[in-house]
Amino acid sequence: MADLKQQLDALREAVESLPESATASQIAQLESEARSLLAQSKNTVYEATARDLFAELARRSAPSSPESAPVRSLLRRARIRIEIAGDEDDVDEAIDILAQALEHDPHNPETLELLREAASRSPHLELKVRGLLERYGLEASPAAPPPSPASADAPPPTERRRPPESGASAPSSDGTTGTTAALLSEIAQAYYSGEYQRTVDLANRVLAEDPDNAQAQEYRQKAEDNLLRGVVPDHRIPFDARVAYNRANSLVRAGNYDEAERLYREARDLAARAGIPSWKDVEQALLDIQDLSLARELLAEGDRLLAADDWDGALQKYEGALRVVPNDPLAQERIDLVRSVRQQYDQATVQLNMASGSLQDRARDLQEIHTLLASLRQLLPGSERLKRLVREVEDRSDNLIAQLYTQAQGALTRVESATVLEEKHRLTIEAVRALETAAELEPTNEEITGLLQRARQSEADMAEARHIIERASALIAQNYENELSQARNMLAGLRSYAQDPRYRMIVADLLARHLERVEAALDEEDPQTAQRWLELAKDEPFRILGRRTEILRLEEAIRQMRRRRYVVWTVSGIVILVVLAAVALATQPAWGPILNPPSPTPTSTPTITPLPSPTPTETLTPTATDTPTATWTPSATPTPTDTPTPTDTPTPTWTPSITPTPTDTPTPTDTPTATYTPSITPTPAILCIVFPNQNVNVRSQPSPVARQISVGMQGQRMDVLAQDLGNDNQRWYRVRFQVEDSTIIGWVRADLVIEAGEGCPPFRP
Repeated sequence: MADLKQQLDALREAVESLPESATASQIAQLESEARSLLAQSKNTVYEATARDLFAELARRSAPSSPESAPVRSLLRRARIRIEIAGDEDDVDEAIDILAQALEHDPHNPETLELLREAASRSPHLELKVRGLLERYGLEASPAAPPPSPASADAPPPTERRRPPESGASAPSSDGTTGTTAALLSEIAQAYYSGEYQRTVDLANRVLAEDPDNAQAQEYRQKAEDNLLRGVVPDHRIPFDARVAYNRANSLVRAGNYDEAERLYREARDLAARAGIPSWKDVEQALLDIQDLSLARELLAEGDRLLAADDWDGALQKYEGALRVVPNDPLAQERIDLVRSVRQQYDQATVQLNMASGSLQDRARDLQEIHTLLASLRQLLPGSERLKRLVREVEDRSDNLIAQLYTQAQGALTRVESATVLEEKHRLTIEAVRALETAAELEPTNEEITGLLQRARQSEADMAEARHIIERASALIAQNYENELSQARNMLAGLRSYAQDPRYRMIVADLLARHLERVEAALDEEDPQTAQRWLELAKDEPFRILGRRTEILRLEEAIRQMRRRRYVVWTVSGIVILVVLAAVALATQPAWGPILNPPSPTPTSTPTITPLPSPTPTETLTPTATDTPTATWTPSATPTPTDTPTPTDTPTPTWTPSITPTPTDTPTPTDTPTATYTPSITPTPAILCIVFPNQNVNVRSQPSPVARQISVGMQGQRMDVLAQDLGNDNQRWYRVRFQVEDSTIIGWVRADLVIEAGEGCPPFRP
């Protein structure tokens, strides 16, 4: 019980603190709580208190007379106007709305209170309110206006007709009484037919006879609730009134509020003529449509203020419209729009004023501001405030573009004067970044775009040059001929970076490797190879280093070696000529008759008796010399005859013999003829076969300082032709092997090869 009393006291405080402009949702929440407490307080001492609270809330939610509904709607519109007033125009419109409320009820205390509040805003409005009150014969400042007899706070007639809770029976309307069962049946029929007042009377009669009848109590409670709330059953509403009501609902959904209000009023009048004085649905629809009309009016005013860049005033109008229609999507959308626009505009303004840092940072901030303003311009295309801010951003962007362009040009100028490749690359990157930022701010500038493309190309070239230098350095470190040639070709294309210290250092390293090759060729007495490497050392990219003393020294060494070789060749030629002259003198009897043949001698008495003549047999005695010489030997050509030849000396040889032939006429027999002379070049015999166990140098003489004529690869088959003791007291093999299509003959040291098979014969010096 104590908890129930506390809940009822709390509900009473909530009802007393409820404002006159309370919405239907607020009252409905309290009604639900009051209904729950009323059910809990059945058959208790607190039942009357709970019923009174529920009746009070019912009067708040449903007007008691048709006239009070327009007054309440007008007062609500006026109150909202005054609460959201941004200037005197809003208060002036509120006074006009209150003038309409005075036409319905001149003595409404709430109307007079709102007029006093409007008059306190300014002297001009006070004069207008005073004139309005004088028109209706009211005092300018009424202290306590008399209560209106039609006030909404007056209890309804049903409350005064409520029977006492003492439990005494009430007489029926016709003065007769019936059984409880018959009365309950009649109560149910009256309730479901919509005769709520008759239901209450019949229930009171039943409760007078049986105070504990729960069914009668329930019907009476539901009938009283419906009477208090103005509920009308659908079957009691005339067909024309229902049609007008449904058409009005369709017009509300279509947004035609004026025509919908007219149809609602027509439906209410039709219902009143049919004996329904209060149709709650129509009354609530009229209140709602008036709220919708007010909300649309406030939205239109807010749109006008928004177009005039008065965002704060527009926000007040939109919030007022949302207060009139709590969940209006249009009002909520416009409120979100104004708040978003104002927030983004303030953010852009602050960001523009606080822009600082490097040129790139400021450009990035300006680009973000420009993007933000572009989205705002789509929302408010006609806003002058946004246009002014956009012009300010564009001016700052133009100034920043000029600074970026100047910075890029300065960086490119310093690139031309820089000597270090890293410094050139860094300055080029700086120029590219500045130009990219400027191009983002102004993409249509062809001058900036062209300079940016050139700067990017320079940056790519420098990056490639750095990569080439690194790659060439790695190739030079390998120190192979192919790698050195590749590094030389790569570095030759970087003449534009000839002043870079790292580039010059790598070129100098490559030149040193070439000069090493020249010195090695000179040590091996190979002037052709030395001259080839030296010519490469004079070509690109070594020209950037100028004439070096090492190159001059090596050129002189090559010239001296060639002079020594020319002297050796000259002496060798003289010796060969002397030897040939000596041989010619020694063999003069052999070649003398060829040059000076003898004259023929006639024979006066020919002889017919042939005499055998000894035929010497030549023996081949080949002599191995380094320079074979072919010798032509004249001989007489014999003429075959039928004369038998003595068989004492039948020796067939390849050497022609002189055989006398008997003839009738003497014939000279000393006619020399050319014959084949056997070759004096012997075919050397193969002593053994060897294979190098590594790459070996094949030299012209059995000496480690002799000229290198070739290189024997590891595993190469070599035929040993001779053995000899070199000047280093080591055994040397004279070998022969094939390299592609040529035959190489030279000397290799015996300890550098492996003998195959049974090996070479023992060497005896």
